[in-house]
Amino acid sequence: MEFAATNKSSLNRFVALLIGLVLCATQSVAQADFPTVFPQPVLVLDQDELFNSSKLGQALQLAQAEKRTVLLQESRLISDAFVIEEQRLTEIRNEASAEEFRTLSEDFDKRVLVAREEQLAKDVEMQKTIDGQRRQFLVVAAPFLSEIMSKYFASAIIDQRSVLLFNRNLDITLEAIETLDRAFELNPDLATEKE
Repeated sequence: MEFAATNKSSLNRFVALLIGLVLCATQSVAQADFPTVFPQPVLVLDQDELFNSSKLGQALQLAQAEKRTVLLQESRLISDAFVIEEQRLTEIRNEASAEEFRTLSEDFDKRVLVAREEQLAKDVEMQKTIDGQRRQFLVVAAPFLSEIMSKYFASAIIDQRSVLLFNRNLDITLEAIETLDRAFELNPDLATEKE
């Protein structure tokens, strides 16, 4: 009876030792395969606010607005010229033969269509430029955002639109605006150097 109890106790110790060895081996393998990760903060940024409120973002937007104004003025001049030409066509309608008027009218319609397509292509190109401007802004801003990330030992900066709820103390938008503004005041060429 006593012998059986001793054997059972030895068996329990052996099983416990075996489990311990397996766990240690598993932990060693796990530690070798994966890095040890320590929790780090994730910072939050309002990208739209950073772009719209920073001096760098405003400089980029101003340059784009000037190009857009030129495009709109060009469109307006073309449109005004076609309105005048259409009025002339209307005036000579009774004087010209049906064949002559049809030829003039068809030529006018073709030129209007071509002009519209050209202006539309320019508008599409302008939209691509606006999208590129946002990317350019982020390329210029990235080193400054990286400095803020390092300052707080953060593992990432995510856009506010991607977060459902967050601690407002993690929002670095105002600090990022101030950092970019200081950099832009020291070097206004930041708005063009990455183009």
